[in-house]
Amino acid sequence: MASQSTYFVISMDSDSINQHSPWWAKTISIILGLMVLGSIGQIFYLEYFGIAGINHYSFGNEPENPGDYPQNASATNQDDYNFSLQEWEDYLSYQTMVEELEESYVTEISQGFAALSVFIGIPAIAMFWTRNEKMLQFGIAFGVVKAVGDVWTSYLSSEIISSFMENVPGGSDYSWIPKVSIFSSACCGILFIGLAVVLSNMYHSSNLIPESGFHLKVNLISEATDVYGPDDDI
Repeated sequence: MASQSTYFVISMDSDSINQHSPWWAKTISIILGLMVLGSIGQIFYLEYFGIAGINHYSFGNEPENPGDYPQNASATNQDDYNFSLQEWEDYLSYQTMVEELEESYVTEISQGFAALSVFIGIPAIAMFWTRNEKMLQFGIAFGVVKAVGDVWTSYLSSEIISSFMENVPGGSDYSWIPKVSIFSSACCGILFIGLAVVLSNMYHSSNLIPESGFHLKVNLISEATDVYGPDDDI
């Protein structure tokens, strides 16, 4: 039997290197779909309940004005009056905050950016689900709209909410939280932009990076071919 040395030549190409699971993009598409549904819900929620939304004072739970301090009241009556007066003052502070928020057009701005998110988000869902080359552009557009809308509404409302919290007993200790939200509110949009860039590179890196003399065209599909050396017996 003749002996022979066999060498395996493996041919690969750069497209096959980038064959990642489609569920990375589909998972982001599902998350994006939930965000779009949330934006749709936000539009109708703000339209129906307003910027105040459902809160402690909803459905007829507003406190009543306790009036003037009762004369010759007992210690128990005095405590009840002080509690009712504090509750009434908190309610007036809350109403002032809501009026200032309405005057700042936070509701309209929030609804406008939510509608824009839906308008961009629906085709973005399709782009990510199908791993289309336009997924990068739509992903960045959605992230920018999300970040700008959240930062803008946080900026308009932060000072108003902080002032309200400073007027509430014990609220001054937490009045810094709305101001910090101006910076943290952009995180969601920035994160989505980053995911769009990463996923686009995963699925379409060979289309985005121009070829050069240093690129190696290889194919992960192995093809075994017999190569005979000079000392092999045939």
